[in-house]
Amino acid sequence: MIKFFRKIRYDLMEKNKTGKYLKYAFGEIVLVVIGILIALQINNWNEKKKIKTKEIKYLTELRKDLVQNLSDINGNISNLQTSKNSNEIIMHHIENNIVYNDSLDYHFSMIYPFITFTINQTTYETLKQGGMELISNDSLRSSISNIYSNRFTSYQTFENTYFVNHYINHIKPMLISEFVSFEFSSSAHPKNYNQFIKNSEYKQTLNFTIDICRNFIRMQSNLKTEVQNLIDSVNNEIGD
Repeated sequence: MIKFFRKIRYDLMEKNKTGKYLKYAFGEIVLVVIGILIALQINNWNEKKKIKTKEIKYLTELRKDLVQNLSDINGNISNLQTSKNSNEIIMHHIENNIVYNDSLDYHFSMIYPFITFTINQTTYETLKQGGMELISNDSLRSSISNIYSNRFTSYQTFENTYFVNHYINHIKPMLISEFVSFEFSSSAHPKNYNQFIKNSEYKQTLNFTIDICRNFIRMQSNLKTEVQNLIDSVNNEIGD
């Protein structure tokens, strides 16, 4: 092709057709420029395609993390609800001075839900280290940052402050002092049931546990909605 264009230029110069030569030379330059622009456009398109492919990969991995977080939240809500119900049953027996029966051993074993929200943030940490800009959707990028940096961490702070402290200061001493044995979600047998139900401090502890469970069910349910909404947004971006 180059030899072909060179031959045309040579013929024009040989025939002393300067005007035509200049027009041809200009046209050749235009063609070269157009070729370069097309090549650049193709290169840009390929780069954008690579970036989009990488973005989809990260979003797919992030979705897996969020689904796991959602499963953890659902498990926590279930344990909180079970613990709340068991505490309410025990309180019903206390307030009505109902005699002990074996079925209470299970409810005593559920006095405390032993929940912990373990955040799966592997993909988010990778994105934070230099990949957040890969998320082209500004709104989605903001939602991802908000739920991991704010919502998850805020919830964990509440969980550590209220649940851990309540267990250490009230639940654990009560279990050690008043129960022969304790096996979570299976059986816990009181040393002296009649003495236990007359203890006003334990009654206050159980009532506070009910309040904590109720509040954390609400918080985890709100968190569940936010995580599910984010999963839906990721699905829309991926195209699933």
